[in-house]
Amino acid sequence: MSREANKNEIQLLDALVVLAKHKMLVIKIVVSITLIALVVSLIWPKTYKSTATVLPPAQQRSMPGIAGALGGLLPISLGSDQQINPEVILTILNSRTLRVEMIEAFDLYEVYGSSITEELLISLQENIRIEERREGGFGFNPITSLAISVTDREPERAQQMAAFLVSRLDETVNEINRKNALEQFGVVRDRYQRNVEEMEVAENALKEFQETYGIIEVEEQARAVIETLAEIKARRIETEMMINVMRQSVSEDNADLRRLRRTLAELDRQYDEYVRKSDQEARAARVLPPLLDVPDLALHYYRLLRDVTVQNKIYETLYPQYDFQQVMLEAEKRGIQIVDEAHLPTYKESPKRAFIVLGGMVFSIFLSLLVVFYRHTVETGRQANSDQYRKIVELQQNLFFRRKKKADNEE
Repeated sequence: MSREANKNEIQLLDALVVLAKHKMLVIKIVVSITLIALVVSLIWPKTYKSTATVLPPAQQRSMPGIAGALGGLLPISLGSDQQINPEVILTILNSRTLRVEMIEAFDLYEVYGSSITEELLISLQENIRIEERREGGFGFNPITSLAISVTDREPERAQQMAAFLVSRLDETVNEINRKNALEQFGVVRDRYQRNVEEMEVAENALKEFQETYGIIEVEEQARAVIETLAEIKARRIETEMMINVMRQSVSEDNADLRRLRRTLAELDRQYDEYVRKSDQEARAARVLPPLLDVPDLALHYYRLLRDVTVQNKIYETLYPQYDFQQVMLEAEKRGIQIVDEAHLPTYKESPKRAFIVLGGMVFSIFLSLLVVFYRHTVETGRQANSDQYRKIVELQQNLFFRRKKKADNEE
């Protein structure tokens, strides 16, 4: 056996001898602290946790009427922001307003024994837990569900507080979604009503012209130009509405908003180009003989026909959107979906008595070893009057002011 191994064996035996010599002290410390931990675990107030699980509002990702008319030209639709983002729900749950409402509703001033709102908010924050559950995968994933838990000393109050959070969350989400729906419906409604008025004016003007000069046949080429012009005009109206909706919720330098404005500028350019082309077709059109001698009448007729066609096309696009927004506005449910109601807890959440007792026992063993070896070191050093002992005495004098003062007086 090597000298190093023999030295380690001797040190281990010395430690065991010291422990055996002070075994009663070790037993007293371990038993005492373990019993204290047991008593603490028994008198520690019990708490109960109630949990409710909710789903965020379903997101409207597309609007069939708009998407079909635009042919995929635009990146977003009016219906995409109909529901609030699930991330906003976390902001609502953590809002100060909601927490203060809960404090007042359950008189937590009395429950938590404080009249200071900030202290109550801190205590309440410690008793509320919100667990996010997201879709699997890498990167940022949307929230699929939320588990809202409330801990309290009374199981009934824990259940009521969790139910209160869910109820107020649902009301707030409904209120925000309804406000968004009202704003979007207002944009569509105003444009729809204006279209109806403009279409009526155009149809009456064309009717008066036909009553005066008769019905004129239009060449297929000219009619195709007018139909294309109507399509472009309808797309322009949709783009303009989407810009108006987005400006209510995003900044002016938003990427989607800038893209929509570029699209609007391009549609304006195409519209002006086709207006000039339709005027050229009108001047070159072969209509009924009476109009061959009056070119201005042919041009006037083409413009009247063009206005009616454009307004009809806009109507075909706006009405489905108007009807959809009206349905969304009248919908009764636009908030969260409750998967699990707040339950009445029947088993305590804390204290964990086994962990408290086990922790006390581990701590007592560590403390007893520390005390035993410290006492052994002091006794051995006193007998030998070693440098280590003198350092321990000096440390004690510096730590305890009375002893140091007494030693100075003796000197």
